[in-house]
Amino acid sequence: MSPIEQVLAAAKSIANNGNTPCLALIKSRLGNSIPMPTLIQGLQQFKALPKSEWQHIPELADIAAVADQPVDNNVDLTNVIQQVMSLQQHVTLLTKRVEQLENQLQDNAIQSNIIINKADQ
Repeated sequence: MSPIEQVLAAAKSIANNGNTPCLALIKSRLGNSIPMPTLIQGLQQFKALPKSEWQHIPELADIAAVADQPVDNNVDLTNVIQQVMSLQQHVTLLTKRVEQLENQLQDNAIQSNIIINKADQ
């Protein structure tokens, strides 16, 4: 079943349940497997169909559930771990730079006070 047919089936199911099909409801039924432009196109097609033609749209139950499809989380998890490690390194470096800048600022303030005190004498 094509992605557009999946969107149409989801919209039909939503409408049959007494709700007005919208992008959020359709996306919640289908998950993230269908790109947004396809969702929009399918919803527009559904809204343009007369109610008498809804019977030609397959039922949502005929669509394989998103949860039934195998998901490879290992690749995503590996990327997330690498990103977290990289971000931790950046945080460590930035923390050190902030400490150095604070120390420089404190040193400059001390030197400025010394110069002002000498000028007052």
